[in-house]
Amino acid sequence: MSKEQLKKYGTTFHFASQFLSAKHIESAANLYAICRQIDDIADTSDDKERAKHELLALKQALVDEDVSHPVVAAAKSIEPAICLDTLVELTDGVLSDTDAVHFHSEPELMRYCYQVAGTVGLLMCDLFEITNPIARHHAVDLGVAMQLTNICRDVLEDAENGRVYLPETLIGPMSASEVAGATGSNADRIRNAVNYLLTEADVRYESGISGLCFLPAQPRLAILVAALSYREIGMIVADRGFDIWAGRAFTSKTQKTLIAFKGVMTFFFSRRLHAYQGAHDSSLHRGLHRRPGVHWA
Repeated sequence: MSKEQLKKYGTTFHFASQFLSAKHIESAANLYAICRQIDDIADTSDDKERAKHELLALKQALVDEDVSHPVVAAAKSIEPAICLDTLVELTDGVLSDTDAVHFHSEPELMRYCYQVAGTVGLLMCDLFEITNPIARHHAVDLGVAMQLTNICRDVLEDAENGRVYLPETLIGPMSASEVAGATGSNADRIRNAVNYLLTEADVRYESGISGLCFLPAQPRLAILVAALSYREIGMIVADRGFDIWAGRAFTSKTQKTLIAFKGVMTFFFSRRLHAYQGAHDSSLHRGLHRRPGVHWA
């Protein structure tokens, strides 16, 4: 993936990558390109059955380590090596987007967030050669937090595309069209659900940031800036009163500059960025079961 493509399609990652070494930028950009390619199979195809077939073929190729498949070949070429089992989990998560998306419960949503984003945290650990299981538990939490933020930011856009990620246990049995055009009590339930999920995300941001001390210094700062950038998007949604119909939340150049400054100050003056302060909370992984990087308790 070129720097121009990275800047266009991964603005937050591109912003945070400015704090990485050239070697790490190349590996992380290649990993981002693979994750993006897998995601695009479901998101950009007009034929969902064909997309499902492509993803199932990719999943089998990953299981077989079949380098004749271009995605597997690209994944196998990344150095340091990444775990293909983790990419299988990510592919399974993306596969669910080829069906009508409607989660009944919060654990279903968290499993999805783990598959499409917690796995990315684990893959980044692979790139930085982090094998400590505690560090990887925290990496899962940071990925889940970011995905929850994405979901809360994109409720309207997803609903307009026929997808409802907010669990039925939080908003009731609403269809995508009902979410998109919600008023009155339905709108209140959606705002309350977004509030709740952003609170859940915040707990996981705290956990994710507390595990950054396991990373080398440069990646530690880069991932911190990425985490603070995503977290800021959730704060913008909150400042709007959780009004998901008010337009897509994003951070301005000025906000990004302030976030970078905050990240640097935190990096230099926060002890928890350099020394592990506690233990991982296994309750954050409820319902994830025995998957890569999951804290099984």
